[in-house]
Amino acid sequence: MELSEIKLGQPATSAIGAASIPVRVVAVAGGKGGSGKTSIAVNLAWSLAEQGQHTLLLDADLGMANVDVLLGLETRNTLLDVINRKLPLEEVIHSVTANLTVIPAASGASQLSRLGARECAGLVHAFSDLKQPLDVLVIDTATGLSDSVASFCRAATEVLIVVTNEPAGMRDSIAQIRMLSSDYGIARFHVLTNRVESFAEGKALFRELLRHFTDNHDCILSHAGSIPADEHLHQAAQAYRPVVAASPRSRAAMALKNLARQISAWPRPAGASGHLEFFVERLIHNQKTAVEVMS
Repeated sequence: MELSEIKLGQPATSAIGAASIPVRVVAVAGGKGGSGKTSIAVNLAWSLAEQGQHTLLLDADLGMANVDVLLGLETRNTLLDVINRKLPLEEVIHSVTANLTVIPAASGASQLSRLGARECAGLVHAFSDLKQPLDVLVIDTATGLSDSVASFCRAATEVLIVVTNEPAGMRDSIAQIRMLSSDYGIARFHVLTNRVESFAEGKALFRELLRHFTDNHDCILSHAGSIPADEHLHQAAQAYRPVVAASPRSRAAMALKNLARQISAWPRPAGASGHLEFFVERLIHNQKTAVEVMS
């Protein structure tokens, strides 16, 4: 069955008749390597879990995975085992804390790095049978422009673009946003300015980015905030821990926790967006969803 043959039905109700609550899906993307994208995804997921939300972190940086490294996890089974149909998805999910689980990818696996839109879409069936409670899915996408990045961003309800104050990184972020907007119809982006020296620098960096889209009225950019340059980030990475856990009172940790609170306050999706939704069967509604196969 291809994804084009699936459409979302009406959400089922729970045993007490209450409608299910949509799952928030946040794709974290970056135009250039070294932006700190994976660190943002890991710390964001940890912070959301600390705030009481059932959070699943998916390492979708296919082929260059390192979420497990930043969390100090020893992983034997990965997303590659699911794609090769060796294991069901539930057997590659790793529990990190009471509210945080992780699906690791396989670093250096060329098969993962070559996945196209159709292969990414095929993951819908792996996610359809998840039984665990879930409030938020955080996706650490690959860097730059690829079918997999576009597929995961289209499947998300929110796209968070990580930008740094570096010319090549800014150029690549602009190209990434333009591609996702013009070629894949994604209209809204949250921009996070990372490793800045001050709030003013973060705002100025966002305004510089925004200047390149003044003629594009189909692309809506908002500033999600700034993460300060902080030596505690490096120290936490060296210790294989998120900075929000290793140094919770540091400037970077406080900013990341604030980002998680902001994301929690964003309006939840009403339902599927109609784009390439490989999570549609399980993640758009937190309970069983009626899926109709179109003839």
